[in-house]
Amino acid sequence: MHLSKPASEMFDTLGRYSSFVYRLIFANLWCFGGLLDILGKKSGGEMNALLRTTVAFTQASGSQAPNVIPPSASFVANLRLNPHDNIDSAVEYIRNVVGDENVQLTVGKNAINPSIISETHCPAWDMLAETVSETWPDCIVSHYLMVACSDSRHYGRISNHVYRFSAADLTTDERSSIHGNDEHVRVEVVKRTVEFYIRLINKL
Repeated sequence: MHLSKPASEMFDTLGRYSSFVYRLIFANLWCFGGLLDILGKKSGGEMNALLRTTVAFTQASGSQAPNVIPPSASFVANLRLNPHDNIDSAVEYIRNVVGDENVQLTVGKNAINPSIISETHCPAWDMLAETVSETWPDCIVSHYLMVACSDSRHYGRISNHVYRFSAADLTTDERSSIHGNDEHVRVEVVKRTVEFYIRLINKL
């Protein structure tokens, strides 16, 4: 487990609005870090991805027939790297876990190291947070560690103020449909997204 700056700031912010037990945990992560680690492992999903590099085996190949032993087999693993990790450290970790010199590890041509973490104590962040509050008055504005890969990573080369914010308040059902069958959002979500960007552009 590696607690990155965005995740730490998120737990600190949301913890202030949580039940007493969670407030106690999030306000004292120096003491309850192990408990947070266990919660991440048990819950899986986004919670786990906020705390560690995750891996999912997405492709496999082997024999072309059910009664033939393959001369070789291969797996493709999709890793989402924690900001404290990099390609080399992830490969080395997997190599140690596998513990078999006959297994060859190859880094995919699209592999990239984690993006830099943008500054949040600055006018750019304040402008974004203010616009969020104006669009969703009852929400809590918090930091977050985006665990997906987007084209925004390219802007990290020229700016320390790259904020991955979609402005779409999706339901659990809508989020689960992303990249899947029947991917959909409500019309009012599109409307609020447009409202958000109009407000933000007018501040620039």
